[in-house]
Amino acid sequence: MELTKRQEDIVQAAIGIIARRGFQALTTKNIAQSLGLTEAALYRHFDSKKELINQLLVYFEGLSCRILEEISSSNLNPMESVRRFVMNRYRMFTADPDLARVMFSEEPFSHDPSFSSQMQRISGRHREAVVCYLQEGQRLGLIDPNLEPCQLFRIIVGSMRYTVNQWNMGGQSFDLVAEGEKLFQTIKILIQIKNQGD
Repeated sequence: MELTKRQEDIVQAAIGIIARRGFQALTTKNIAQSLGLTEAALYRHFDSKKELINQLLVYFEGLSCRILEEISSSNLNPMESVRRFVMNRYRMFTADPDLARVMFSEEPFSHDPSFSSQMQRISGRHREAVVCYLQEGQRLGLIDPNLEPCQLFRIIVGSMRYTVNQWNMGGQSFDLVAEGEKLFQTIKILIQIKNQGD
């Protein structure tokens, strides 16, 4: 379902509240106040808090699908596909730090099994795409075939998550995109077949 402009504003307000004040502060009253609306007006767009959280996850999924579709239509080599995915995350989080805090928090999604399974599905789509890029890189002789692609995915995404959390906890005091690029280049050196150039 495509979000209307007002629904997207409400989702963005919800992300801001969760990121800055925690999931317990996500109330219709707080969302309405942050947007200058009445609580009744909110219910014209979302029937319940559960529906709002569901749409927040749909919003995350839409962001992810866009970059994966862009990569698949770009005819990039597998290593560059991995880089494009990772660097898109860093740029997205730099533009919207609240989004990073919420996406990497388990609290908002642990209260309802349907949210957890939806989050698992989104994360599974990321894993499937990146693992495919890595397997193709191995097939083409770009990436060391002795390395397990699923473990490489954990290294790539886990180190990205750690870097983003460091950045958030440190008050965004360093250039996340530049640091992410250095991290990716380090991982690339470790996983590529040694005689491969850029």
